Amino acid sequence: MDISIDTIDFRLLEIDLELYGLKYHLDLLEKQIKNIQAYDRLSLENRIKKLGLVPDDADWQLAHNALEDTTEFFIPRIFRASFIISLYAVYESAVTEIAELIRKKKGIEISINDLRNDFLNRADKYFKDVLHFQLCPDKRAGQRINVLSVIRNAVAHANGRIGMLKPGQKRKITNYEKQNIGISSLNDFLVIEEAFLRETLSLVDASLNDLVARYKEWDDKQTSP
Repeated sequence: MDISIDTIDFRLLEIDLELYGLKYHLDLLEKQIKNIQAYDRLSLENRIKKLGLVPDDADWQLAHNALEDTTEFFIPRIFRASFIISLYAVYESAVTEIAELIRKKKGIEISINDLRNDFLNRADKYFKDVLHFQLCPDKRAGQRINVLSVIRNAVAHANGRIGMLKPGQKRKITNYEKQNIGISSLNDFLVIEEAFLRETLSLVDASLNDLVARYKEWDDKQTSP
């Protein structure tokens, strides 16, 4: 069936494209991590074979420890941390854009940026008390977005170093570890697992798609005769 350009809803299309891009980005990111790990393991095996090392040799153990630190810990940590930053940025910008659209249509003077506090608290208060528009009806998605915010701040402001975080942030991350959601710590660094990224992306995607759909339905009612 032919699709006419006239039938495409271009409102907030950028949000949909950004979410699509994040899904593609995550797949490539995880594939690249696995490729690097496989290449480094093979390189190590070839080097050990060339040097004639055996497990009882001190150099054999040092080489494996270095491989573990680099490919199993450092590479995934750096790659996944950058994705956390991008995912949160997409969420914050999307919520801000929709808030601004509703504000203008309702003729409200105060904007979401006029409120104080961190972004999620400002967004919750602004949508509820100023716009009178529900931000995130899904409790599970809302909870995960809060987790995302904490992890994003830990990455953005402390490079995932647990010891550099404020006591409140440390307590939250310790609590996340107990929940087995794919967040842990190793050598005083925050460790983010692939499963956490995929589930969080899925929940953010569902939350934003729902918000966009409800905005469009509301917007249609404003313009209908």
